[in-house]
Amino acid sequence: MRFLSRFLLAVALLFAPGFFFAIGAHADEVQSAHIKARLVAQSLTVAPGGDDYVALDYTPLKGWHTYWKNPGDTGLAPKFTWDLPDGVTAADPRFQPPVLLPTLGLTSYGYDGRNILLVKLHNGSHFAAGDALPLHAKVDFLVCADVCVPESLTVDLKLTVGAPADGPDAATVQKALDGLPKPGPAGTVDLNTDQVGGTVEFGIPLTDADAKGAYFFPEQAGVVSYPAPQTIDVGSAGFAIRTKAAGATLPDGDLPNHELSGVLKLADGEAFQIALTRAPLAASVHGFGAPGAAKAEDGVRLWVAIIGALAGGLILNLMPCVFPILAMKLMALTRAGHDQALARRESLLYGAGAIVSFVGLALILDVARALGQSLGWGFQLQSPYVTAGLAIIILLVAISMGGFFEVGAWLQRLGGNAQVGVAQMQTARPRLAAFMTGVLAVVVAAPCTAPFMGPAVGFALTQGGAVSFIVFVVLGLGFALPFVALTWLITLVPAVAKILPKPGEWMISLQRLLAVVMFCAVAWLVWVFSQQVPTTGLLCLVTGLIMIAMAIVNKIKLQRYAPPVLVVLGLVLVVCGASQPLETRPAVTGAGPLAGVPFDVARLSELRARNKPVLVDLTAAWCVTCKVNEMGALADPAVLKAFKATGTTYMVGDWTNQDARISHYLSLYGRSGVPLYVYYGAHNARPQVLPQLLQAEDVVKVLADGAK
Repeated sequence: MRFLSRFLLAVALLFAPGFFFAIGAHADEVQSAHIKARLVAQSLTVAPGGDDYVALDYTPLKGWHTYWKNPGDTGLAPKFTWDLPDGVTAADPRFQPPVLLPTLGLTSYGYDGRNILLVKLHNGSHFAAGDALPLHAKVDFLVCADVCVPESLTVDLKLTVGAPADGPDAATVQKALDGLPKPGPAGTVDLNTDQVGGTVEFGIPLTDADAKGAYFFPEQAGVVSYPAPQTIDVGSAGFAIRTKAAGATLPDGDLPNHELSGVLKLADGEAFQIALTRAPLAASVHGFGAPGAAKAEDGVRLWVAIIGALAGGLILNLMPCVFPILAMKLMALTRAGHDQALARRESLLYGAGAIVSFVGLALILDVARALGQSLGWGFQLQSPYVTAGLAIIILLVAISMGGFFEVGAWLQRLGGNAQVGVAQMQTARPRLAAFMTGVLAVVVAAPCTAPFMGPAVGFALTQGGAVSFIVFVVLGLGFALPFVALTWLITLVPAVAKILPKPGEWMISLQRLLAVVMFCAVAWLVWVFSQQVPTTGLLCLVTGLIMIAMAIVNKIKLQRYAPPVLVVLGLVLVVCGASQPLETRPAVTGAGPLAGVPFDVARLSELRARNKPVLVDLTAAWCVTCKVNEMGALADPAVLKAFKATGTTYMVGDWTNQDARISHYLSLYGRSGVPLYVYYGAHNARPQVLPQLLQAEDVVKVLADGAK
């Protein structure tokens, strides 16, 4: 027993020094009047000649704040005074990205909560493995709330010489290292003294970041007026930040050649360390205006988007894209006064089809964007398969309205089992037709963007989720409301119903006339298809449509097996035509008599840098509103004269097929579809977004005012 006691005592004496050293190695928290702090390390052992990160982990009391390396209008940065073993050196502290601290009209840079300052230590001592490295530091703070109080803390930490290994606070230090500003691209800084008070401009060639909400924190004092707002101007390969200068000259920086430096902080918290060369802004980092400028001007609140969606849906009924569907709506209204119950049910089913379609399109866009695809509003007509499918559907509607096709009669022509269920189909067909008319109306109308609708759709797609669902449901309600309300008004108010003429031959004549409108819609879709595929693809579509028409027209006498064979062969030809890729598409460079240049963000930046006025027109072959503007306002002699007199460059972007450059440019202005007209005036004027429906006199005024 005595032997065992002596053995345990020997073991205890052997390991006791290491045990008590381990206890001493853990950081003790110290506290001043308003700050709690502790000194921690990534590793409690440092190799000879090696490095280690130590961190001052501190938290001020609630309501109090500390300062960044450049404190701004007021304040002092924390200051370290080290007492280290011989040969151990400490670098300057590295700071986390700061936040703005506005107080009584002044603005400071700092931290209003927990913060971690990182210091890199180098062990250049001659101590041997196992020797202690005691660290001792006095840290001076200025901590402020309503008043400012200078305070000092003394922190200690014991390290030892040895192979590095993660200590108990390694995760804390690593998280702080990960939060430091990342190395960013070299930027430029320029002082513009032409304006009152002077303006300082920072050029940031950062292309893969969202500039909206970005803020630049200069590390040197005397560069900017701290309370002044910072504005962002996006370019083709980066962006510029402009703000009021602090004085008539820029101070010397700490980098070689006295270059300046700072931290660029994005809205999502990501930060970059930027070195600045004194030079004028490159043309590629400015000129497009503020990112999401249209979103900021039109409001980013949900209730504003809902009102815009409702108004846009109502106005969408008057847009040129919907004209083919108006024929089907008009025929439904002519029946409303004679079969009132059926008319009301059909109107509600039409509205349901419209709402379901809008929500479906929103869901597709949300999923596509989540997968990294750059789809936008009207994306469906960027696919030749969809264009061809719509051409077939509208062709069937046109032939039916023309009296050449009846589903029941066509099935009876096939004989045999095809006649089973014809009676049931005839009974259910009005309801199904009403619902599908709502679906078709949205699919055809979606390429149009009505006034108020563009910002609402852009906001919804940006927010996604429940917000997107609400906005698109309201958009569908607005689109369906006129037809539903008018139908119910006719059926519930006898005086209104009496206005409608009684059924007669005139209804058949009207239906034949409206069939012509539908055939014109087919011709328009064929033309759109021709912009998406080569000539052989177009020939396949036309041949396929002819074969389908021959198969279903009642007056063409064919053998019983011939109609289904023709339909199948026609569909095969259509699919073959849509599958043929269009290798090259001539660039669209003008609207009618108005000559222009192809859309190019680099050229736009160059023209802006030369103070040249530019009108950017983003269009598509399937955008009927775009074509109405091109044949109307943009072809007006007064507009052509104004372009020539002001030297305005007309730049056309064709979004008929997918183009990531145009999709990105649309997003800069909070838009997700065409048309989009953006005017850039001379002398670096702020970009101006024009209405979707152009008026010649308005375009002339914009061009004249912008050239002054």
